[in-house]
Amino acid sequence: MSKIPPSVEDVVTESFEVKDVVYYEDKVEFSLQEISPVETGPLFKGLYMKLTGMGLLPKLFHDGEDLKLLIFSMPGRLGVSDKLRYALSAVTAATVLFSAWIISNGTASLLGELGMQVDVLGPTILHSLGILAFLLVHELGHSLRWEGRYKVDLMIPAPPPPFGFGTLGDLLVRDRPFINREEQLDVALYGLLAGLSAGLIISLLGLLQSVPIPSDVASTWIEEGKAGMLPTPLIFLLMEIALSPSGGNMFLLSPLALAGLGALLISFFLSMPVLPWDGGHVASSLAGGRVRWLEWIAVLGMIFINPLLGALMLVAKLIPAYPAVLDEYSEVPQRKKRRGLFLYLLILMISVPVLQ
Repeated sequence: MSKIPPSVEDVVTESFEVKDVVYYEDKVEFSLQEISPVETGPLFKGLYMKLTGMGLLPKLFHDGEDLKLLIFSMPGRLGVSDKLRYALSAVTAATVLFSAWIISNGTASLLGELGMQVDVLGPTILHSLGILAFLLVHELGHSLRWEGRYKVDLMIPAPPPPFGFGTLGDLLVRDRPFINREEQLDVALYGLLAGLSAGLIISLLGLLQSVPIPSDVASTWIEEGKAGMLPTPLIFLLMEIALSPSGGNMFLLSPLALAGLGALLISFFLSMPVLPWDGGHVASSLAGGRVRWLEWIAVLGMIFINPLLGALMLVAKLIPAYPAVLDEYSEVPQRKKRRGLFLYLLILMISVPVLQ
């Protein structure tokens, strides 16, 4: 006896032409008459709205030569427990604050060698607020295109400098899968664009607070291990060049500028084409299953560049995930697909780290 009521057949036949129906204990499988992927989008979304009112979810996909529709019970909960989310958020806030103190204390020490006395508390707070503001704006970007119940994402703590900035960003916690690839593309891109915009503003404000120093002083600090050259996002490097004074001087980055740099690096990391990262959702929405080889290239490349981040991406990729998209058959409109690809490549290009 199936848990799915027979009345679901009437609901499905209002939207699709059914060829065959098979009932299982926890789902119903429909074989549908072939239809254009362009036409299925509105039909599936309408079916989704009807079935969710019955506590059910549909999944549309192409199985060989057959177009299949599965109807199954809506899960009670997706994501992780609130206790774990709150705990990780608290740990992330603590690691960000600790990282900010390390950065601010190091910056104050170097400025002290130049005869400049600065307070450590203010820069620590500014750096922490910069990183946390970036995460908040990133999430707000996601929520602009999310029609379901939205929660703050699962925040990921990370080691402090020199290994990280206290966080690696966060993962989307959803109350349901994406309805279709178009929604998947919009939610992921809006988050990336919002976070990148916040990172650019924080970087600009931070660079305006940064102190120009002679290049020979910078070289001495680097040789003595008091300072270092970080992998720098391309757009950040261009901003440094535009704002740097003449005479071959360099910047001793303020803690707020380092928060902006960290935000841009996190944006690049989240743009990697690996699920469940935002870049993985963008790539999946644009290329479907053909994106799997890109995931492995991104993972192996990150392992070579940064073993810690690469290992994290590998673990995330190997964890079985709930289906990301319910309608795997419909396609993103070509105009939106081209625009999405352009914006995604632009995000990667301007946030890619370069060695100075």
